[in-house]
Amino acid sequence: MTYANPAAYDRFMGRWSARLAPLFIRFAGVRHSQRILDVGCGTGVLSRALLSAASAIDVVGVDPVASYVSFAEKCAGGPRVQWQVAAAEALPFPDESFDAALSLLVLQDVADRQRATREMARVTHRGGTVAACQWDFQDGLPMLSLFWQAAEAVAPEAVVGHRTDHPPSPGRRAGIAELAELWSGCGLGNVQVATLDLSMEFGSFADFWLPFLGGATPTSRLAVTIDRETRGALAQQLAGMIADVQSDGSFVLPARAWAVAGTAAH
Repeated sequence: MTYANPAAYDRFMGRWSARLAPLFIRFAGVRHSQRILDVGCGTGVLSRALLSAASAIDVVGVDPVASYVSFAEKCAGGPRVQWQVAAAEALPFPDESFDAALSLLVLQDVADRQRATREMARVTHRGGTVAACQWDFQDGLPMLSLFWQAAEAVAPEAVVGHRTDHPPSPGRRAGIAELAELWSGCGLGNVQVATLDLSMEFGSFADFWLPFLGGATPTSRLAVTIDRETRGALAQQLAGMIADVQSDGSFVLPARAWAVAGTAAH
């Protein structure tokens, strides 16, 4: 999946990644004085949360998109964090270089998830933690499912064309059981899974909708195109579908993510 404009992505999805990151860190059992690899660091949300979790943690963040690595580096610098352009499927580190390897909201878009998981395990010390987390794209992210329902209502042909050009990766259809099977199949031990729930609070419909128009992802670029071509009908349709809006215009949507962790066996 093609991502662009890291600042726009941070406004669109990064703010929710930041809410999810502490829950994921607790699930992964991160401890003090660890050296941790953040695989697919994106704008650096997980790395920043790790640095805040304990003063003795050191982090290396890697991502295949240079503009995102540059953005992350501008957001967090110092002696405890390093940044590098690299893909999850080919991590440029020796075996057993880290105490843990974590990946937040990335694995669903990796072309070869098995290779990436094995790479995370390879660079992790024996007995160290390898963990990942991804949204439940099927039923756990109304923020996006409402958008797709609205888009299908006002521009069904555009949605069909988009899905033909951008078919969802198999990882986006994976559930929590598939993640556990992936971890076990890649030789990781003591595999555990968890459901991580949070609330997405929006101060207004504009707070919900305007980040879609940043064009940071294929989905948000489609939102821009459809809303322009329908002269605002997409936004109007979507606004009418949101339930339980308060008198001040605010509303809350639930969100759910799957998490999996295991230990490197070597």
